[in-house]
Amino acid sequence: MTEKLSGMEEMRSQMAALGAQLRWGADLDLPVGGHPDGEMLVCGMGGSGITGDFLSAVAATEGRRTSVHKDYGLPGWAAREKPSVVVVSYSGDTSEALSSWESARDLGLSVTVVTTGGKLGEIATRAGHRAVTVPGGFQPRSALGYGLSAVLRVAAAAGAIGDPRPSLEEAASIADSLSGPEGGGQAIASDLAAAMADRMVGIYGSSPLTTVAAYRWKTQINENAKRAAFRATMPEATHNEITGWDFPTGLADSRVGLVALRDRDEHPGVSKRFGHLEALTADRVSWTGEVWAQGSSPLARLISLVAVGDLFSLELARVAGADPVRVELIDRLKERMTPSPDSGPRAF
Repeated sequence: MTEKLSGMEEMRSQMAALGAQLRWGADLDLPVGGHPDGEMLVCGMGGSGITGDFLSAVAATEGRRTSVHKDYGLPGWAAREKPSVVVVSYSGDTSEALSSWESARDLGLSVTVVTTGGKLGEIATRAGHRAVTVPGGFQPRSALGYGLSAVLRVAAAAGAIGDPRPSLEEAASIADSLSGPEGGGQAIASDLAAAMADRMVGIYGSSPLTTVAAYRWKTQINENAKRAAFRATMPEATHNEITGWDFPTGLADSRVGLVALRDRDEHPGVSKRFGHLEALTADRVSWTGEVWAQGSSPLARLISLVAVGDLFSLELARVAGADPVRVELIDRLKERMTPSPDSGPRAF
């Protein structure tokens, strides 16, 4: 009989599969379509919805634009612009994603769903919408490689971005080198966690790419380590946030640690600001480290930061004795939002 893995072991195993998940998407058999009727819009929440942020960042490096919607329904402009809609829900039962699908259906928009199944897979198939079924058995936040690679392939088939398969292969190799069983990302993650001690974590992005990665770091720290975290973007943070480190006196210096996520394509002005900012604020807040993106393609560089951030969140969880799998507060909220069978449609 196989012994059940602990939450820590289970999450580490799932993180190690990132490279394999990206290769799965690179090998997807999707027909190549023409250009979409309008802008591509990705709808989803949490670990599923972040695939839209990643797509937008990658598309921007190609001089293209896609949008993300993380709410019920669709944005107000959808009825006029008629975007091609991709609804992503790993479970297939996320209420906001189901609401977005229903709105897209009612508007007669082109819809693709990315899911393991659930209600979303069922109703999309019944309606004749294209459904990309991803493998199950993972925590949604640990299935990023599946959802992201599928969304990228769908976007490419619609003409919203170029062929992502070479980038997916490079990203998969980098993921293996960092978060695989023998990956080198663990040492980086351990050093960062040791420097962070019991501080609140702040993550600073230096470019559109690293800003998306910073958001991933924040949410992974929240869910895996059960720890408060925030993220900010350069150069915007130097126009407002940095003035908030003065009061309460000594709070930021003793209780906040900042990690900078850097990229070779960040603007020279941002690079210069980082240097000046660290020097000017050394007595106000602790800069605990920086992580540089690795790889050639924008996608590979994004994934390199994701891999290190995932491991960092797991190391913070280990130090705190937190179970990275369980998300009790989220589960309890869903229970409260779920009506009894005789009280009408589900609304969580």
